[in-house]
Amino acid sequence: MKFRTLENAALNDNFGLMAKAMSGDMVFSLSQTTASPTVAECTAAAQVYNITVRLTTAAGEVHSWYNGKVLLAIADDDSTGAASIDPAAGERAMTNGVLEVKVTMSKAAWTAGKKATLTVSDLATAGTGILGFVVADATFVATVKA
Repeated sequence: MKFRTLENAALNDNFGLMAKAMSGDMVFSLSQTTASPTVAECTAAAQVYNITVRLTTAAGEVHSWYNGKVLLAIADDDSTGAASIDPAAGERAMTNGVLEVKVTMSKAAWTAGKKATLTVSDLATAGTGILGFVVADATFVATVKA
C-alpha cells in the first residue's frame, strides 16, 4: 500500500506500520524466551529476569504507534517456589509498542525440571484482539536445572 509522502518522515513510517498491522502483520516479540537457573541459584537468591515485550511486524519492526493493552499471565508448577511478575498479571498497557515485565522466581529450593512461565497475549479472550486480528501468544519459560 502506498501513501502520499508527507514532510514528516516519522508520520510516513507510522502510516506504513499501521498498514501492515491492518493486514494482520503483528507478532509479540520477547527480549528473552528461555532461562535455565539452577537449583543452587534459586536456593541462594531470587532469580529475576527483565523481559522487554514488543509488538512487531514479522520482520521485527516495532509497531511504535500502538498504545493499547495486552494480557499478561504468570504460572509455575513447583510447590516449593513461586513466580511473580511486575506489573501484575492482567491487562497492561504498552507504550509505543513496548512493555517491560520483570519475572521473579522466589528464593526457594525449586525442584529441577519445574518451570515459571510468562505468557503475553492479545485481548482476543475479550473478543477484541488488536485491530480485530488475533496475535499469537508469546512465552518466556524459565526451567530449573539440577
